[in-house]
Amino acid sequence: MSDWYYAENNEQRGPVLEAELKSLLAGKLPSETLVWKEGMANWTPAAQVPAFNSALAPAAPVVTSATATPNPASVTPITTSDIVGPPEALEVDPDDAEKNKIFGIVAYLSILWLVPLLAAKGSPFAKYHANQGFTLFILEVAIWIVESVLNTIFYMILPGGFGIISLVLGFVWLGVLVLVILGILNAARGKCVPLPLIGGFKILK
Repeated sequence: MSDWYYAENNEQRGPVLEAELKSLLAGKLPSETLVWKEGMANWTPAAQVPAFNSALAPAAPVVTSATATPNPASVTPITTSDIVGPPEALEVDPDDAEKNKIFGIVAYLSILWLVPLLAAKGSPFAKYHANQGFTLFILEVAIWIVESVLNTIFYMILPGGFGIISLVLGFVWLGVLVLVILGILNAARGKCVPLPLIGGFKILK
């Protein structure tokens, strides 16, 4: 087997056997190392010599926006269908429902919807009721804001209408209370059934 010569640090090295040079190219020497043996017209980078192709380690691909793993979900806008859909009941494991029943109940007590979300993360039962409790909490906050604004307006502009607004909002709060009671009863019975009006909202995924 012909002896090879190679350049390292601007100095000629060799002669070495082909097998030895392959070993050097596989670890120590870069692929652009100039090599030569008798019969070759010029010194040539090892990467361009077929005899050393198998010895050269493939270059690691550069990860760019063009070669990165595509993630279509990162650029897909959120639509209303992602949040609002048809009300759906959930068939849950009886053991899950029994174990996390208390979390399902407290989910409907205003800000306490956070308790099942944080304390029972792996429970589909608790998460279902936490989602409905959260939706109900948002509704309560929205009603409170509307009530505060209307009370201020009618108090300043039309004092006589203050009582009418209070009466109407009283019925609204009564409806909210009914939803709270229904949610608590469903959770206490180990059921995951959608509440009227808000059951189609899926805010917590």
